[in-house]
Amino acid sequence: MKKILNISILVLFISANSFGQTVNKNITEIIEKYANDTLLNGSIIVAQKNNIIYQGSFGYANFETKSENTNTTLFPIASLTKQFTSSAILILQERGKLNIDDNISNYLKVPKSMQNVTIKNLMNHTSGIPDYWTNGIENNKDSIFKFHFKHDTLLFSSNTDHRYCNSGYFLLGQIIKNISGKTYDDFLKENIFDPIGMNNTFVYDRKEYKRAIGYDEKWNINDFLIKTGDGGIISTVDDLLLWDIALSENKILSKKSMNSMIEPLKLENGKIINYGFGWDINANNKNIISHTGWLASFGAYNQYDVENEYFFILLSNRILPELMDLIIEVNKELYK
Repeated sequence: MKKILNISILVLFISANSFGQTVNKNITEIIEKYANDTLLNGSIIVAQKNNIIYQGSFGYANFETKSENTNTTLFPIASLTKQFTSSAILILQERGKLNIDDNISNYLKVPKSMQNVTIKNLMNHTSGIPDYWTNGIENNKDSIFKFHFKHDTLLFSSNTDHRYCNSGYFLLGQIIKNISGKTYDDFLKENIFDPIGMNNTFVYDRKEYKRAIGYDEKWNINDFLIKTGDGGIISTVDDLLLWDIALSENKILSKKSMNSMIEPLKLENGKIINYGFGWDINANNKNIISHTGWLASFGAYNQYDVENEYFFILLSNRILPELMDLIIEVNKELYK
């Protein structure tokens, strides 16, 4: 009986290993097809747990100097920043410094219309606050607050609708600063980046760095950075893999906090929206969470399969519409 069992296990191992090799080969072919057609200019990692399925970097970080992208090239990660901002808020909640159901007016001076908006409303984009970004407001604290005090109104009553709002995450960054007594940058460094070894990750501080430059489809420079809680982090694909692994191992957040982060939101009318705190939730498989980021010509994508622990990270300094096709094709291989 023992011998038969051992043979059965061996057959299963060989079959699984063969399947894994096929998936790896197919994913490699897909990614390199896009790279060879110059549709991928950036860095990419596909992994399961601590095992790399595919890792590669393509094209130029700087077209003028012809320096190439590598797995340690610095990229603005745009709205992937929101995952870190939400996590910082949940860390403060775990320490008893706030509750996400608190009104933001407990921690910030805000217009009258925002008095009853909660921290949670900011985190899941149900606040009704107008978005400074889509209204063409400059990315600095004074300009953003001036905009909101001048336009003292909500687009809808909180938690009655869901509308993506960068202002909400800017305000979360201000709350982190006010409660912790540290800058947004320092709080993330001390409580997230340093503990998990994200040594090449930081909040942009307007200094000059050797990093990827943003380009449009014709290789014209299209380069713009921000420094706030809605999109100010600069990182690498290697560091973002450390981030995903740390989340999967509950190194930064407790399991309870992580579960709340990836729970679909429920509006007052009972409608379910597949968005958590800085993560989109796959409608067909609630275990798959992801988020995109866009800033000038920088594109970012982070995907985490909570059940199977697949990680899929893409950073680009040349946005092309075909990148979404690449993401779809890779996922078809992972989940066929």
